Amino acid sequence: MSYVFRSTVTDPHGRGREFGECHAAQIKASVQAYRGLFERTAKGPVDMLALGAQALEKIAAFAPPLHAEILGMAEGAGLDVRELGAINARTEILAYAGATLRGECSTVVHLDPQSPVPISVQTWDWYAQFAPQWLVWEIPHGDGRMTTTVTEYGIVGKIGVNRQGLGVHFNILHHLSDGQGIGVPVHVASRWLLDSTADFNDALQLLAATRFSASSVLTVVTAKGGESGAVSVELYPEGPAFVFPGADGLLVHTNHFLDARAKAGDTEWATYPDTLVRHDLLTRRLANRRDVTAGNIIAAMNSHLGSTGAVCCHPDPASSADQYQTLVTVVLDVLSGRLQALAGGPCAHASHS
Repeated sequence: MSYVFRSTVTDPHGRGREFGECHAAQIKASVQAYRGLFERTAKGPVDMLALGAQALEKIAAFAPPLHAEILGMAEGAGLDVRELGAINARTEILAYAGATLRGECSTVVHLDPQSPVPISVQTWDWYAQFAPQWLVWEIPHGDGRMTTTVTEYGIVGKIGVNRQGLGVHFNILHHLSDGQGIGVPVHVASRWLLDSTADFNDALQLLAATRFSASSVLTVVTAKGGESGAVSVELYPEGPAFVFPGADGLLVHTNHFLDARAKAGDTEWATYPDTLVRHDLLTRRLANRRDVTAGNIIAAMNSHLGSTGAVCCHPDPASSADQYQTLVTVVLDVLSGRLQALAGGPCAHASHS
């Protein structure tokens, strides 16, 4: 069952402090889990505080309210704010440390020209030990806006929607240019997009104008004024790139670059070709369909082809290594500004409609 927390404070620092006080144990657990993950993947010590400090500098310049929120969260949880800077920059630190990670997540968006409502679903795959470490956070703003995000304790955002007709899906990518220092954290960018923009073009311009040090794809979805749209923004240090739905309205993204220029530096598919298998499988199952619903997409995602590298993935019980698991299946209702976070993989929700 998903845990939902709704902030009661709209001031960024106060909101962070409230969140930190209410979830101190969970945030401390996130910090400890990431400290261990950083060291295991880097095969040695990682100066989490120094890297966290660098991340905080980038966050302060990019999104001052989120910097204030993180400061408040650290105070509320009784932690060094640099530790929270580090976990918000976990993608950037893993790239900086040279970690070789399998891609995570599969995203599907379908646009029907006869309907103003996009159908928008993704799986979130991450290490199995993080299964207790996520929540749905509802974030009211002082002017009546609302951001809702599926994220991890201590991290300001990830997948989400706002009430202005925008939603964001989130998949990691890997590129040869990654890891040169610590840039604006992609998780912070996703949350700030939802907090600060209400227009599709403004959202895309925000991402295009930001310099990143680690790769991810944010699939931005919109529904407003009886129209809908979607574009996967492939973020990387030499980017970005923009990928649009096909003529049938289907947009599928897993963990390899789809843009022709960006894919020349892609490091994912040669090491972890499961991203190609997942993309092919979902495209074949959903292409050229006019009856697409969230339930249809979840049913298409109910695939264990490739075992631990499947769309719906589960750890191998015979292995003690760090392994991925589909932690949550997220359905975005961009038109209403709401989401459903279905705990577990598609196989647990194949009859969802």
